[in-house]
Amino acid sequence: MRLALYRVLRRFGLVTLGILIVACSPQFDWRTIKNDAQGYSAMFPSKPQLIERSINYQQTSLKQTLEFAKVNEDVFAVMTTQIPATIATQVTMVEKMLQNTLLRQANTTQFNLVKDATSRIGSAAQTKQVAQDFYLDLAQNKKVMRVRWLIRPAANDSVNLYQISVIRTGQSSQLEQLLNQENISIFFDEFRPN
Repeated sequence: MRLALYRVLRRFGLVTLGILIVACSPQFDWRTIKNDAQGYSAMFPSKPQLIERSINYQQTSLKQTLEFAKVNEDVFAVMTTQIPATIATQVTMVEKMLQNTLLRQANTTQFNLVKDATSRIGSAAQTKQVAQDFYLDLAQNKKVMRVRWLIRPAANDSVNLYQISVIRTGQSSQLEQLLNQENISIFFDEFRPN
């Protein structure tokens, strides 16, 4: 009798321990990634992947690098567009082109919400750069997006245009609530261009 009771309690204890271990496993495994080639460091919630491609702007090929991490259905991404010195003065036009492309892909003509923000610059993060966060409802995919663009000088008089973004499952009625949670704020706040 005691042996049977011991076995039942032991199994119950092992099952309970297993449930607690699974329940305590962190969904977000934050890590700082320093990308010297693209001139930034960022805190990603899981191990990021890297994709490179080229886009055209007025007969000039621009290199784009997308570093992203996925946790469940949430995507955390930093896209760097390298603007060569020959067209560095046109960086705001390239930024506008990227914004329009995003709006076209979302099948809309404007962002749902625009809010002022600041980003810290450099490893010591002593300098702040004024920015804006753009919120977008991706209704076709039942997702919402928050995106920020930053422009920073790079080597040889070139310029880096950064697009920091998070895409989450949700609806426009939850737009601001879903995209201002702590894990989203960590990602935006810890992005540091050099």
